[in-house]
Amino acid sequence: MNEFKSSEHLRPVIDVNPEKCCNCHRCISVCPVKMCNDGSGDHVSVNHDLCIGCGACIEACAHEARIGIDDTQAFFKDLKAGTPIVAIVAPAVAVNFQGKDLELNGFLKSIGVKAVFDVSFGAELTTKSYVEQMKDENPSLMISQPCPALVSFIEIYRPNLLKYLAKGDSPMAHTVECIRHFYPQYAKCKIAAISPCFAKRREFDENGRGDYNVTMRNLDIYFKENGISLSKYPRVEYDNPPAERAVLYSTPGGLMRTAERFVPGISTKTRKIEGHPAVFEYLAGLDKSLASGIRPYYKLIDCLNCDKGCNRGAGTTNQYLSIDELEEFVEKRARARREQWNTAGDGKALKIGGGCKKT
Repeated sequence: MNEFKSSEHLRPVIDVNPEKCCNCHRCISVCPVKMCNDGSGDHVSVNHDLCIGCGACIEACAHEARIGIDDTQAFFKDLKAGTPIVAIVAPAVAVNFQGKDLELNGFLKSIGVKAVFDVSFGAELTTKSYVEQMKDENPSLMISQPCPALVSFIEIYRPNLLKYLAKGDSPMAHTVECIRHFYPQYAKCKIAAISPCFAKRREFDENGRGDYNVTMRNLDIYFKENGISLSKYPRVEYDNPPAERAVLYSTPGGLMRTAERFVPGISTKTRKIEGHPAVFEYLAGLDKSLASGIRPYYKLIDCLNCDKGCNRGAGTTNQYLSIDELEEFVEKRARARREQWNTAGDGKALKIGGGCKKT
């Protein structure tokens, strides 16, 4: 884990290699917040306290000068040294390892990871928390917060919107809480998140519910550098109960589609929006509208930083795949999960794990 201890500054998650940067300002042109960049010198530098960690600059930089910072090296180093670790795996895994998510579980356990948990189940819990808040408090508006880049954007640039953020934890935070409350055998284990997002490290710093952010991009690089093929590993199921449609969370609108199971028709009261610059222009306009006393007609904003969802986050691998190819991996997994639940009779036979029950 890169060492960082500060109550005043945000951890760096995006940086610049000055030797590769030619100061072309392409990174600044795609940055949704601009102010975090300083292009006045011989290379562009980043003010980490103003950077939201979205990673748009990484893909835009043709010179490979932009760098995403995660904990992959520290994860493997500590695991090798005997540190007890459990992994939580984001739903985007189905896309980034092209259907070999269970083989990834097999690999992780082969190198000493104690258990592997599916964040999709945490997404089910997140959705239920949202629905309960709607029922109990009837808020005028709720902004979803699984996306740490958008949460940072609101915290830094649109603080008036903070009170509208949903109170429910993110899917990863819910998954960690599930482990801490229902799996005491892993109480002394650190948590490694296999994630599609460099900004997730900021979330862990803020809520204390994660120790390593291992991006799928850097994990894939590790596999290539070490000649590792997931096809050679056995398919191993997750250690928590299987999610149903929340495996869709990595796709734009996944929250909305999951919420439909709890609240049929909620999609008619949901604003789904994602991607640059649309989501940032929208949130800026929302801030202005609310300040003017104008209330939107919908109750829930299902928003993501990345236009193709977490499946193509800055910490992912499959930038070359089309939207249909990306989403087919997720939809195929969702169909299989629904069949699994239907076969088991609404999940009654699927109470797997140490007591963390499907709700």
